Amino acid sequence: MILNGVVFAAIAIATCSSHGGVRNHSTEIIHRDGSTNSRAPVKNDYIRACYFTNWAQYRNGRGKYLPEDYITGLCTHILFAFGWMNEDYTVRAFDPADLPNDWAGEGMYRRVNALKRKDPNLKTLLSIGGWSFGTRLFKDMSETPLRRKVFIKSAIAFARQWDFDGIDIDWEYPSGPADVRNYASFITELREGCAAEATTSQKPRLLVTAAVSAGESTIDAGYDVPAIADHLDFILLMNYDFHGAWSTETGFNSPLYPREDMRESEKVWNIDWAANHWNEKGMPKEKIIIGIPTYGRGWTLKDKNNITVGTEGSPAKITPYTQEAGVASFYEFCEMLATGATRYWSAEQQVPYLVQGDQWWSYDDEESVANKMAWIKRNKYGGAFVWTLDFDDFNAKCSNSDGQLYPLISIIAKELGGVTIPKKNAPSPGRTTTTTTARPSTAQPTVSPTAAPTTASTNFCDEMPDGFHASDRDCSRFILCLQGTGYTMTCPAGLQFSPSKGYCVQIGDSSCSQSTTVTAVSPTTTKTPGNEFKCGADGFYADFDNCQKFIRCVNGNPYGFDCPKGLSFHVDSLMCDHPDPSKCAGFN
Repeated sequence: MILNGVVFAAIAIATCSSHGGVRNHSTEIIHRDGSTNSRAPVKNDYIRACYFTNWAQYRNGRGKYLPEDYITGLCTHILFAFGWMNEDYTVRAFDPADLPNDWAGEGMYRRVNALKRKDPNLKTLLSIGGWSFGTRLFKDMSETPLRRKVFIKSAIAFARQWDFDGIDIDWEYPSGPADVRNYASFITELREGCAAEATTSQKPRLLVTAAVSAGESTIDAGYDVPAIADHLDFILLMNYDFHGAWSTETGFNSPLYPREDMRESEKVWNIDWAANHWNEKGMPKEKIIIGIPTYGRGWTLKDKNNITVGTEGSPAKITPYTQEAGVASFYEFCEMLATGATRYWSAEQQVPYLVQGDQWWSYDDEESVANKMAWIKRNKYGGAFVWTLDFDDFNAKCSNSDGQLYPLISIIAKELGGVTIPKKNAPSPGRTTTTTTARPSTAQPTVSPTAAPTTASTNFCDEMPDGFHASDRDCSRFILCLQGTGYTMTCPAGLQFSPSKGYCVQIGDSSCSQSTTVTAVSPTTTKTPGNEFKCGADGFYADFDNCQKFIRCVNGNPYGFDCPKGLSFHVDSLMCDHPDPSKCAGFN
């Protein structure tokens, strides 16, 4: 996994199923609904897990990812990264925005778990730890039965409080004889704690997950596989980051197989070897879930004329949305290909790479993911998972795409679950919309300016949630959908509508792809002389003189807007809506 430039290596999930008892770990599998049987996985029995990262909400433009971008049926499990551990070994939220508050609304925990209302088969887990969390607290906590008990009691209570179905232990990584013993005891007691709590609460037992490595030396030095296999229902093997810009040689991030000309020590750096190693050490195949990255790793070539695998290079340049040297998302790769990059294919390792100038990138695409799904089924592994939801082309904005939402994850859904994910603008039963007040100095509210409104075609808004949507004809215009009715609206002079942000911004910041241009002009004051509105932070403000108007501050400059005819600006939702005196700051 990657957290702000940090690498993660593998995940294991232990399910505290509602069907109790001691089981033969070599034959049992867990179904989406928590039930078990003793046969090998078949279609729809495969696990399809997806990681949700709570920091993706702070990305700019098309990279901004929210729970409402999820589509019903895409995954069988969502793992929320990350929760945190206190110095006293109790559990807490990592980001205040995960919890309800004045600026984050109901919080990310509730928004993610609300997805289960439309997808009752979906299970959610809270991941605790991660690479940047380090190992110290995990080591200290696991050393004694009392400390383990404190953590387990707190983690279970916290997961129940926020409606998660499980706990993901991302200890990266245990190492050495003491850690091996303590880790096994910890996983055993965590599962037992789930069982005891389930008996008391009369609820299905929580899922328990734990991070494990895909590297040979880390696996052998960190895990008593037979001991943990008896207490884990399945593991998610994060078999990627086999190569990256920490090395001075180009290589593949997540190859399926080795390459014949590799050094012998490197022939273990692939999915086939890592999964087989876990199986040989005692983990049943049907419990091994294969990791699929929706990101890639890259280098700046020392000699751009030498593009062979293994050539010398340094970290690739920072990309617009991932903002980390040597790492890029799938949707950034598709834009590279649309602007002149060349794709190559490794027949030996069954993965692509692309080259653009002196930039060399290893990544996964539709072909490699489909091949990996066939390999999973052929070798009878238990399923696949992705790191992460937000690195796929989740909003189908790749200019060279056919409008397929989540093009990589949709292949997993289709091949392992028989689920067809819709294309952009097609009706989707899983899309929901939540409006919240923005966190100061970060994301802005989903609202937008208006001027001289005209009624738009109601057909456009039939399948659209209430809110503001881009016009496909003019960057300076947008459409307000309200209860199925559409209103065409116009940004002030000098601004363009940003589809990714949902409001008007200065020219150059909108990521608008239409050809229409807007001439930049200086903003005008929104009040009479001596009573001008003074902007504080950028955002939306009520016009206290007129309920049918509001103010948008952009880079400290105020712009005045009119709501569509018959609507007024609501101070609670920061949207133009049907008039309500109780929600208007200046109703007249």
